[in-house]
Amino acid sequence: MNTEATSKEAIMKACRHIVSEKGLNALSIRAVADECHIAPGTLYNYYSDKNDLVLATVESVWMDIFHTDGDYGTILSFSDYVKHIFESVQSGVRKYPDFFMAHAVSIANSERSRARSAMADYFNHMEAGMLKILDNDTDVNPHAFSHSLSKEDFVNFVIENILILLVREKRDCNTLIEIIRRIIY
Repeated sequence: MNTEATSKEAIMKACRHIVSEKGLNALSIRAVADECHIAPGTLYNYYSDKNDLVLATVESVWMDIFHTDGDYGTILSFSDYVKHIFESVQSGVRKYPDFFMAHAVSIANSERSRARSAMADYFNHMEAGMLKILDNDTDVNPHAFSHSLSKEDFVNFVIENILILLVREKRDCNTLIEIIRRIIY
């Protein structure tokens, strides 16, 4: 076994691979060390314990699932961006089967708030990106939003419906896209 130190990035890549192939419950110090071809003790140079490793992995998986390439604000309409986000998250869900449900039960009670915080950070990131795209979409009807339907409320509605479609394992978001188009264009 290689006992040389490895990078945090290499460790997270190994963790994501384990989660992708075997699920979050298969993540352990020994499994990650074996995947990285390092001594288990080497991981303690980076993570204080298994919970710390699992939480870092949860954050890394969320980042991988919600990662979007490029700045679509100048080239996509809001409805095209929503479709892109849906497909990206759907791809992430396929890459990490059962991750959405498993991460909540795999973390010690004392660390669940940190895991929820990581998830919330990525939802907030997605919300901010959607608001930017919505603001940049010149085809949006200037009267589509009001005091009773703010852009923020609308984006939250869209995100919630994306999640519902994913939980229900829908293959597309065409109905949601049609609703978006009827409301804002």
